[in-house]
Amino acid sequence: MLSATRSACCFIAVLCLFLGSPLWAADSGLSAAGLSGSAEFPLPASLKPAVGFWVKVYTEADTESGFLHDAVNLDIVYEKLPRNGKLIDEHRSQIASDLKTLATGKRSSLSDSQQRLLDLWGAGVTNDQLREAAGTIRWQLGQSDRYQEGLYRSGAYLPHIRAVARSMGLPEELASLPHVESSFQPGAFSSAAASGMFQFMRETGQRFMRVDSIVDERLDPYKSAYGAMKLLKENYEDLGTWPLALTAYNHGSAGMARAVRDTGTRDIGEIVANYKGSRFGFASRNFYAQFLAAREVELNADRYYGPVARISAPEFAEVEMSGFVDAAVLARTLGVSLETLQEDNPALLKQVWSGNKRIPKGYIVKLNKLKFSGDLASSMNRIAANEFHSAQIQDESYSVQRGDSLSTIAGRYKTSVAELVAINQLSNRNAIKVGQKLVLPQANGSVPTLVVNRTEQSTPAAINGRYTVVRGDTLSGISDRFKVPERTLLALNNLRDANMLRPGQHLLLKADTTPTATTSTARAVVVATGAAVTSAEAVGSGPTVVGQAREVASMVHSMNPADYAVSKDGTIEVLPEETLGHYADWLRVNSNALTGLNGLKSENSVQIGSRLQLDFSKVDQARFETRRQQFHSNLQEQYFSAWRISETTDYRIRQSDSVAGLARINDIPMWLFRQYNPGINPARIQAGQTVVIPKVVRLGGQ
Repeated sequence: MLSATRSACCFIAVLCLFLGSPLWAADSGLSAAGLSGSAEFPLPASLKPAVGFWVKVYTEADTESGFLHDAVNLDIVYEKLPRNGKLIDEHRSQIASDLKTLATGKRSSLSDSQQRLLDLWGAGVTNDQLREAAGTIRWQLGQSDRYQEGLYRSGAYLPHIRAVARSMGLPEELASLPHVESSFQPGAFSSAAASGMFQFMRETGQRFMRVDSIVDERLDPYKSAYGAMKLLKENYEDLGTWPLALTAYNHGSAGMARAVRDTGTRDIGEIVANYKGSRFGFASRNFYAQFLAAREVELNADRYYGPVARISAPEFAEVEMSGFVDAAVLARTLGVSLETLQEDNPALLKQVWSGNKRIPKGYIVKLNKLKFSGDLASSMNRIAANEFHSAQIQDESYSVQRGDSLSTIAGRYKTSVAELVAINQLSNRNAIKVGQKLVLPQANGSVPTLVVNRTEQSTPAAINGRYTVVRGDTLSGISDRFKVPERTLLALNNLRDANMLRPGQHLLLKADTTPTATTSTARAVVVATGAAVTSAEAVGSGPTVVGQAREVASMVHSMNPADYAVSKDGTIEVLPEETLGHYADWLRVNSNALTGLNGLKSENSVQIGSRLQLDFSKVDQARFETRRQQFHSNLQEQYFSAWRISETTDYRIRQSDSVAGLARINDIPMWLFRQYNPGINPARIQAGQTVVIPKVVRLGGQ
C-alpha cells in the first residue's frame, strides 16, 4: 500500500498532466487534413478519447515509462510512471483499492487519492462503473522514442508504399500502417511469429509472397508492401469501409464480418463500443484508433517533437537471376562485401548466406546505387559458366522422433542448435514435436554426415503395398521412407491421429483395389488421390495455433478469411475439408447425433458454406475451436512444406464452371482457392464473376 502522501503526490502529477495537456482540447485535436474531415477515414466522436490516448502514448512517454489507465475508457489515464514492474504493481493495487472503496458508495471523508479518482471519473459515475474499473486497470508502455525512430526510418519506405497504394487504387494514407505494426522496422519479429515491417504471419504471407526456408519476402519492406496493400484491398472489398478493413488487418476479415453481423452496423465506433466477440480484445478494439493517432502524429511531427530528420529513399540497381548462384560468388564478382549484398536483399535467409543454399533462379537481386556504381546486368556476365547452376542445392531433412531435442539432433548431425533454429525459422527452440521435419544444414552443398546407431541400420520393408509398424516408427518417417504423403497415409488407413501408430499395425501404402476394401477406406482413397469429390469431402484453410494461447491464436486467426469461431447460436459455417466425422471427433459425440440435430439424411449431405448446429455437451466451444484450427493448421502447414505460390491470375467464371472443378483443373486445394476468393460462395458462383487463381510450383525446383 502507498502512503497517503505518496499517493497524493502521484495524483497531483496526474492532475497536472490533465490540466496542462487536456486529451481533447481544441488546440490539441486532430488536424483537419485527412483525419477528422475524411470521408474514407472518419473519426466517430466515441473514438476521440481513444485517439487522444494513443497520441499521448506516441508523444508524451518513451519506452522507459508509460501510463496506468482504464482499459475500456481511454480518457481515464490515472498516472504516468517509470517502467518499473514493482512500482507499477504497487500503484495499480492502490488505485484498485480506492476504486473498490468508492464503489461501496462512499462519497465523504475521502482520502486525497480517492477524491482525485472520483473527480477524474466525474460526478455521474456509478458504483457499478467504479467496481468494474477496479478490474480494468491497464499498463501501456510509452512509444515516443520508438515512434521518432520510425519516423526517421519511414523516409526510406513511404514513397514506395504510397506508390504501391496508388497503383492499386487505394488511399495513400494506408502507407502509415507500419507506424502501428513495426515502427518501420523491416526485420521486426513478434512473439507470435509475425515478421517484417507489415507483421505478416507465415501462413498469410504465403498467400501474397514467397515465404519458405530460402526466401522470406515478409522481410523485404518493398515486396511486402505489395502483400499488405493486397490484403487491405481484400478486406475493403469484403467489408466496404476503411475503418473495418484496417481493423480486419488485426482481427481478420471473417472476424469483422461477424462483428458487423452481430451488431447490425458497419459503424466502427458502434462496433468498438458494443461488439463482445471473444477474440475482439484490446488490440483489435484499438487498432483503428491507433492508426488515426499515428497519422495525426506523422502529419504534425514537428509540432510534437520539433524538427524531425528522415532517411532519403534509396535507389536500387536490380537484376533477375538467370540461374542458381552462390551468394559468395555473386558478391565476389560484383566487388561488394557479402554483408552489403545481404543488407540490400533481406528476403534471402541465412541458408543462402551460409552457403547451404544458392540465390534462386528468378530472384531479383538489388544493390543500393550508393554502394554499387557499375552496371549490374553487365557485371553478372562476369560470373563463370561453371558458377551458374541449373538447380538448387537439395534439402536434407530429419523427422523428429520421440525423445529428441534440438541439442541431441545438433550433436548427431555435427551442427549447432543456433543453426537449426535459424534455417528452420523456429520461434521456440523448445517446441519441436514428434514428426516435425527439420531442414539440416549442409557443408558446401554436401549431404550431412549422420552417426547412425547400429540398431537403426536395419530398415523394415513393405510387402505387397503394406507396411508393418515397428517400435520407433512415426508417420512422417514412414512417409519419407516410402515417398507417400502423410495425408495419403492418413486417408488410406482411415487414421485421424498421426501420432497414434502402434507396433504391429499394418498400413496401406497405396490404394487397395480389391473388392474387400471398405466403403470408408474407398471414400478416403478418393479424397487422398484428388479425384472428384462430393460436398461432404470438402477442403479447408487455416492458421497455425500453438497450444491454446488465446493471444497467439487471435493473431493467427486474424490474418485468414476463414471463420473458425462458433456463433452465439452454437452454429458454425462448414468449411472445406470438414465432415460430420470431424465435428463428432472434435466434440467427442456420435456423428448420428449431429445428423439428427440438423435434420440431415446422412453424413454426406453437409454442404460447404452451410451452417450446422453443434452439440457442446462434452466439449466447450473454446476447445472445439482450438481443435478445428489445429486441424486446418496441419493441412496448410503440410501443403506449404511442398508447394509455394508463384503468381496469381484473374479468371472469369463461365456457365459450366464450379469451384471444385476450378480447383481441380488448376491443381490446387479448394481451401487455397477460397483464401484468395473469400467473398465467393462455392454454391452460388455466377457466370461473369471474376476470381483469382493462385498458381503453385513444387519446392525444390526454384
